[in-house]
Amino acid sequence: MDISYLLALQNLREACGSVVEKIVSALTDIPFNPLTILLICTLYWCIDKRMGFFILFSQSFGTFVNNVIKLCVCAYRPWIRDTRINPPLKAKAGATGYSFPSGHTQSVVGEYGTLGYALIKKDKENKNHKWLWAIIVCAVLILIVAFSRNFLSVHTPQDVLVGLCVGLIIVWLTDIILRVEQRDEENKKNVDLWIVIGGSVLIVLATLLVLLKKYPMDYADGVLIVDPAVMKNDFFSGAGSFLALLWGWFIEKRFVKFDTECTVLQKILRVLTGGIVIGFIFILTSLCLKPLIHSMYVYYSLKYFLLYFVVTFVHPACFMAVHKKLSKVSNS
Repeated sequence: MDISYLLALQNLREACGSVVEKIVSALTDIPFNPLTILLICTLYWCIDKRMGFFILFSQSFGTFVNNVIKLCVCAYRPWIRDTRINPPLKAKAGATGYSFPSGHTQSVVGEYGTLGYALIKKDKENKNHKWLWAIIVCAVLILIVAFSRNFLSVHTPQDVLVGLCVGLIIVWLTDIILRVEQRDEENKKNVDLWIVIGGSVLIVLATLLVLLKKYPMDYADGVLIVDPAVMKNDFFSGAGSFLALLWGWFIEKRFVKFDTECTVLQKILRVLTGGIVIGFIFILTSLCLKPLIHSMYVYYSLKYFLLYFVVTFVHPACFMAVHKKLSKVSNS
């Protein structure tokens, strides 16, 4: 039934023509669009620190879990299961490795689902519907990305459905974790430290599982259908991101304690300088770090660790240091 559904959508896609296909291909990458990344960072650095971190935690935790599930299930893509499935070349090129569950779907829920949920809570607290429009936009974006994965024939309906479920469960778990941590701030029982230690142990255990388990080694026309070594790169990217987020958050929370109270100009500078630094890390690691590190697992772990550590700790520490110095100069 799932293949029949994909074939029906494939016929619809081909009937709609290349323009619709290009639009859907652009929309499917919403979770990884630079504007989405910029929105999350802007929230965290400039508007609502707690909401921004909620989204960052949910997104990185969800990606980590999703990659673990993919490497445990090892489900092949739809066109491998049935040769009648023929995704667009661009979509197929971006849909490498295992299929279940959908990473795009999980990611869009981790980002826009978390944002929508946080805005629902905010409206409830304020007893109004100020953010109803934004909540609807978040829901629409989630549905668009989820449907696009089937429309482009790169995921089965069950891949998308479980991706949605994983994303929603992670949002729920993240909300619980951060509410427990927030309630503990007055009791000083080091719940934040236990969260970081627990997350770090989880990453170590998952890494051992991913490295030691056996993977299917099926060939088609003499070519390995899915190379587990390549798929593990995605896992180590997610593991590095999640580990950096945990420790960056903990160190910032204990020693920097930045806030979002600043002038509009300062907010703009935070976003601009942060965006430049993130772009610089992407370029620097690709051009300089990659040739020096022979293990791709180490390279991807380090690259994404650096990115998330800069976002959660290094950049906030830098702009707070600059603000304090400018305040002293202005007061003297």
